[in-house]
Amino acid sequence: AKEDGMDIFRVFDSLNYIPNMLLGMEAAGAAGGVVEAAISYTGDVSDPMRQKYSLEYYLKLANELVKAGTHILAIKDMAGLLKPEASRLLIGALRDRFPDIP
Repeated sequence: AKEDGMDIFRVFDSLNYIPNMLLGMEAAGAAGGVVEAAISYTGDVSDPMRQKYSLEYYLKLANELVKAGTHILAIKDMAGLLKPEASRLLIGALRDRFPDIP
């Protein structure tokens, strides 16, 4: 795909399973592409009663993706669950933690 003009490769796993994402990230990187790792969003980070998919969960996941070499972080909200307040919290925290990653 890189040879045919694709520059940016979005890599994601619907369950945020990092080992599945690494294969695509490594292949895109080896081809000289820009890797955009997309985090699949679920839950509500603005609701403290929701423990599993917390802000810390997403920050830890993003940290692993940055360590693995992603060039861009994306949020994939397939179900349309990301509310404005949760978006402010999540995007703000990602920008604070990873200021050099778009």
